[in-house]
Amino acid sequence: MERIIKWREELRNRALELARQVADKVRGTVFLVGSYARGDFAEDSDVDVVIIGSFNEPPHRRLLDLDIPPNVEVLAFNVNEIMRIIDRCYPLALDLAIGVVLRDDLGISGELVNRARRCLG
Repeated sequence: MERIIKWREELRNRALELARQVADKVRGTVFLVGSYARGDFAEDSDVDVVIIGSFNEPPHRRLLDLDIPPNVEVLAFNVNEIMRIIDRCYPLALDLAIGVVLRDDLGISGELVNRARRCLG
């Protein structure tokens, strides 16, 4: 049993390292979300990262210059977009409510998490 726990800890630590690699390359507020934040990950789970930044370009152009490691999925939003997602309690709001803050250059992670927690029920 201890080997399994250690193996899962190693998987999660590897996922956190990959997510931090992304967070270190951007300016904004960055969360680890999804299965690695919830703790229900599997060996083949991808690493889900949400970036909230001062984006003006269309969503499909926001990450073109970002070197994203393999097995990492990144979603990028501006502040207005993420507030709308949270206010409407879209599924991503639930992920943010329990997500892991990796970076908070915008100083909004606390507010985002508090607002997102309203969606938990």
